[in-house]
Amino acid sequence: MILASTSPRRQELLRVAGVDFDIMNAPIDESCYDNERATDYAMRMVHAKADRAIELMGDDEALIITADTIGVLEDGQVLTKPTDKDDAFAMWAKLSGATHEIWTAVCVSGIQGGRLTARQSMICRTQVHFVKLSNQMMVRYWQTGEPADKAGAYAIQGGAMAWVKEINGSYTNVVGLPLAQTLELMTQVVDMMKTDCTN
Repeated sequence: MILASTSPRRQELLRVAGVDFDIMNAPIDESCYDNERATDYAMRMVHAKADRAIELMGDDEALIITADTIGVLEDGQVLTKPTDKDDAFAMWAKLSGATHEIWTAVCVSGIQGGRLTARQSMICRTQVHFVKLSNQMMVRYWQTGEPADKAGAYAIQGGAMAWVKEINGSYTNVVGLPLAQTLELMTQVVDMMKTDCTN
């Protein structure tokens, strides 16, 4: 079992679920194409990460989990990790007092002999409603350093917990990995690989 992600949040969620896995870094270009739909971007990311991980694995046999989390505004605009403080503040201004969605795309790929033999992927969506944010709240949170590498520039399990008025959907999805759905994909891919071996 390989988690192709260096996210400590995803690692912790899998450990809580009792999954035994190794960690791999499979870096790719995460730039968003012009006018690319959020769904297309998220799925492109997890498939590209999976393909990169397969290249790095060589001839091994494994299940590879890849994930990508983004924020999506009501108008479809994609919020990824902030480039700097101004970018984070601009994101928060759009999230303030409004409802947005957190999407996590997950892909589970089964490889045998270095060859992709099974793959399942999905996108989990969770609605999150923020309270009205003051400039003081945003300044204080930015100074913690926490928002710098988070989609939408916040961590629901961290300092931004106090910003969340309401959530509708999977909590673990907002953290970075929809756990129940990911475990289901893993089971599906294992079953597909078993079927492939018996044919």
